[in-house]
Amino acid sequence: MDLSSILGSIADKNTVNQLGQQFGLDSNKVSSVLNAAMPALLGAMQKNASTESGANSLAKALGDHAASNLKLNDLTDGSKILGHIFGGNLSSVLGNLSKSTGVASNQVNNILASIAPMLLSILGKSQQSSNTNAAGLAGMLGMILGGASSSSNAGGLGSILGAAMQDKDGDGTPDILGGLGSIFGR
Repeated sequence: MDLSSILGSIADKNTVNQLGQQFGLDSNKVSSVLNAAMPALLGAMQKNASTESGANSLAKALGDHAASNLKLNDLTDGSKILGHIFGGNLSSVLGNLSKSTGVASNQVNNILASIAPMLLSILGKSQQSSNTNAAGLAGMLGMILGGASSSSNAGGLGSILGAAMQDKDGDGTPDILGGLGSIFGR
């Protein structure tokens, strides 16, 4: 599993169109949000999984969602998931994604809250099929961000995104998202 396959599972034409209709956006804007947000979501989960308590919490969440269908879920569950993934940095991440995509922050939040349960379901199924325990989740997510899968070597867009998702300043937000703010005059 790699970033492209996750995006393909979540950002299929029907899902993108449904989200666009639900939130009053054209499909290109929805796709833009999903493409920009997926590395941020995975990077934040990887950072959370780098501690024992974070890895255990993520493993439980993935296990709880692994049996879920790949359907858009209610915003309440998704909002809770986003809160756990980004913690106190959620507003900053949403603001930076909004600036980089040209989509209002509340709409970015709604799109991400809609797909968050789907993302946990996909990752949960991957975790189960690979028999990855809680301690191995950070590595599994790193492989996804790095573009590695069982049938390919690390490289391509995934490794560029994986490098960009580093949090060198330790503020909990991937450095690329903070950098996007400076591009847009923040």
